[in-house]
Amino acid sequence: MPGSRKLQYADRVAIQQADQAIRKDIFRALVEIITNSNDSYSRLEQAGWSVGGEIFIEIHRKHKNSTVRVWDHAEGMNDSRMDKVVGTYGEATSGIKEDKHVRGMWGRGLKDSIFGLGHGYVRSFKGGNFHSCSLLVKNGVPTFTLDEPVRALVPARQEYGILEGNGTIVEIVVSRDDVKVPQFDNLRNYLQRHFELRPIMSNPRRKIILRDVTADREVRQEHVLSYKAPKGDKVLSERIKVPGFPAWVKLDLFRSSIQLSTRGEEGDYADGGLLVISKGMVLSLTMLKYENDPVAAYFYGTMQCDHLHELLKRDEPVLTATRDGINWSHPFAKALKQAVEAKLEPLIEKERKHALREEQTKLDKKLRQKINRALHELNHIALAELSNRRDGAARILAPESGMAFIPERAYVQTGGTLTLTLRADIAKKVSPNAAINIASNSDEVIVLTPQATLKPHKDDPSVGEAHVRVEGRQVGGEGIVTAVAGRLHAQAMVQVHSKKEALVESPARGKNALFNDIRFDDRMDPRQRVYYDRVNSSIVIATNAPSVKMYLDESNRLDTSTQGQVLLAELVTEAVCREIAREGVEKGRFLVLEGAEADAIQNHFIRLQNRYSHLIHEHIVTMG
Repeated sequence: MPGSRKLQYADRVAIQQADQAIRKDIFRALVEIITNSNDSYSRLEQAGWSVGGEIFIEIHRKHKNSTVRVWDHAEGMNDSRMDKVVGTYGEATSGIKEDKHVRGMWGRGLKDSIFGLGHGYVRSFKGGNFHSCSLLVKNGVPTFTLDEPVRALVPARQEYGILEGNGTIVEIVVSRDDVKVPQFDNLRNYLQRHFELRPIMSNPRRKIILRDVTADREVRQEHVLSYKAPKGDKVLSERIKVPGFPAWVKLDLFRSSIQLSTRGEEGDYADGGLLVISKGMVLSLTMLKYENDPVAAYFYGTMQCDHLHELLKRDEPVLTATRDGINWSHPFAKALKQAVEAKLEPLIEKERKHALREEQTKLDKKLRQKINRALHELNHIALAELSNRRDGAARILAPESGMAFIPERAYVQTGGTLTLTLRADIAKKVSPNAAINIASNSDEVIVLTPQATLKPHKDDPSVGEAHVRVEGRQVGGEGIVTAVAGRLHAQAMVQVHSKKEALVESPARGKNALFNDIRFDDRMDPRQRVYYDRVNSSIVIATNAPSVKMYLDESNRLDTSTQGQVLLAELVTEAVCREIAREGVEKGRFLVLEGAEADAIQNHFIRLQNRYSHLIHEHIVTMG
C-alpha cells in the first residue's frame, strides 16, 4: 500500500548492536556503566551540588550466571526518567546536548552493556521512592519492564547499600555462555589500566571500589582502583590551530625512559599513545600514524580539542558507531590528525636516529668485545668481594647473609602483581616461626604481603622460604622491597614496566652477575655522569654530561681516543666500586657499625677504588 511510516527495526537489531559494541567483553560493559555513574556525579557538580563520588563494583563470580553490580550515590532516577533512559534505545539522555561535560552520547551504552552480557536490572532511589525495571530477553525478544514505584523503606535501602539519599544500582546477570568473567586480580588489573577510566581514577572527587563478594554480598576482598601516568619528561606542550576549522588542539607530549605498551599490543590497556580529550571526555587512545611504530612507543600524552564536543552535540559522526575511537575519515578528524602528526614527526624521527645509533653501538664488534672483557673482570672483582654471589649448582643454598630475596631484582607490570621469593637460613640465623616484616620505600611499588612466615623448603629443611606479593602502580617507578627479621634484612629492587616481561639475564654471564652491561645514553640526566641501573644490572654513561661530551668522537663514541678511554675507565670504576660497597654493606658482607652504614659505604668505596682502579683501567684503556 502506498504511503510512508516510521521505519521499524527487528527485535534482533538490539542484540546485534550490543554484540558489536560490547563484543562479549565484560570490561567494555563495565566501562560504559562506570562512566554513566561518573556522568551522573558530573551533572550534580555542574548544578552546584557537593558529591561523595564513590562508584562501587561488586562481582559475584560463579560457574554460570555470575552477577555484576555497579552502584553509586549520584542523581538517581524516577520512573519517567527510567523509562526514557533505560526503556528507549538511542535517545540523547546524558546531557551532552545541553552542553554538559559528560561522556554518554547516544543513549545506548547501558542497554548494550546489559544485553551484551546477558540480562539485567536497573534500580534507583529518588526523592523518597524506589524505582526498578528490567531488561530481559524473552523468547529471543529484548524486553523492557518498568515496575510501579514504591516507598524507599529501610529494608530496600539495606539490601541495595544506599542507606540514604539518591543513587542507582545496575545489576547484570552474565547469562550468556560465551561471556567469561575473569578472576578478581585480572579484573582489577585490566580495569585500572583501561584508558577511558584514567581521568575518573585520577579525579580526587571520585573513588572506584572493586569488590569480590559472596552470594550474600559478603566482601571477600576489596580494591580501590587507581592509575598513574608513566614517569616521563615533557618534551612538547603546544596549542595548535587545526587548518580549515575554527578549532585548536592542545598537545602535551611526554617521553618515558621505558618503552611503553602500544595499542597494537595491549589495545585499550596500553600505556603509550595520546588520550584524545574533549571537555573532560576521553574519546580515544591513539598514536595516529605511529600506532605500530616501536620508536614511538616511548611517547604518551594528551591531545585536548573541545571542538569535538561541539561536533558531537550536532550529531556529527566524528566517533565510530561502536564508540571505540575517532572516525578519522571525518573531515575535521582528518585535519586534526594531520596537524598533530606534523608536530610529532620531528620528535619521533629524532628518537629513531638515537635508536639507530644505539643499535650500531651494540653491533660494533670491537666495542662489544672490549665491554665483554671488562664486564668479565668487573664481575670477577665483585665475586672476590661478595662471596655470596656465586654461580652455584641448582641446589637450594642458604643465603650467606642469613636472608635474601630470590631474585634480587625484577620487573612488575603496572597494575599487576609479582611474587618474590624470600629465603633464609632457619637452621642458624632465623627462627622458622619468626615474624618477617615486609615494606617498600616507594608509593609506586606496593607490598601486598606486609608480613610473612618462613616455611622449610621441601628440598632442604634448613632453608626457610616465604612468598611476597608486590603491585606496580606507575610505569618507570622503582622501589626497594625490604624484609626484616630481627637484625637481619634482605632487599629486592623492583621496577614497574608497561609490558608484562621478565628480566632477561645475559647468557654470556652467570645469572648472579652484578654487572651485565655498559651502556651509553644521551638522554640521561647530564648532572650525573654515570649511573648504576640496579634493576638491569647495567652501568649507564650519560654522554650529554659536559665533561663526557667533550671527549666524544663524531659518532658519539667515547672509546675511540685514549682520553675518552681513560674517562670511561674512571666512570666505570666509580660506578663499580660504589655498587660493590653498597652491596657489601647492605648484605652484611662488610663489617659495619649499626647506624653508620653511609660512612661504611663511603669508606669501602675508597678502599675498592684504591685496590681495583688499575685493573679496570687495564681492561678498558687499550691505547688505540
